[in-house]
Amino acid sequence: MTNSVCIYLFDKVDTLGEHFVAENIDRLPAFRKARCMRYRREADKQACIIAYMMLQKGLYDKYGILGPVAFIYNCHEKPYLKDYPHIFFNLSHCEQGIVCAVADFEIGIDITDIHPYDPAIADMVCGAGELRLLAGAADPARARLFCRMWAAKESYAKARGISVANVLKFEAPESAVTLWEWEKYIVALCSKNHRADDLHVEWLNCTSPPSFENSIFNICV
Repeated sequence: MTNSVCIYLFDKVDTLGEHFVAENIDRLPAFRKARCMRYRREADKQACIIAYMMLQKGLYDKYGILGPVAFIYNCHEKPYLKDYPHIFFNLSHCEQGIVCAVADFEIGIDITDIHPYDPAIADMVCGAGELRLLAGAADPARARLFCRMWAAKESYAKARGISVANVLKFEAPESAVTLWEWEKYIVALCSKNHRADDLHVEWLNCTSPPSFENSIFNICV
């Protein structure tokens, strides 16, 4: 199905053992290991590993691709598959979870924690219409509304392969972005060439800590 998107979600980060990174880092291909080691926080290293695991799972499920894959990057650092230019993916992580989307077309995905509302940040990144909506909302709804706006901007920019700095003050069209909300985080998905209503989205929630030996992720190297 050419309008199909597979989304993998892992939000059980509190169940990862303290040795998760040490036990899995050497299983990554060299380029991903190098990226992982550039992170200072353990949580970011964990997310880097899990995101790659989920990508490999998605590539196997959807396309039968087995084994490690190499990335190339555009001028805004959006990753693509070096050897599979017809396949598109996007990764994102926050404190509460990690997501990976895989499709046959350009996509962008973002997962955003629900943070307290900061009007100074809103003034920097929101357009006039968005600021009016925020001003009319009461806390805690205002905080959740701002996070929806931010996640939409991120996914819209990523779908177009540009930096989010290029869409500050820009209101992402509602027809372009699909949003899902949980208690502590929001996920936004955008396609470059499809309306949100036209997408067929398949969710795959990973309910146990991923590992390279786990049967859910047994295609990983």
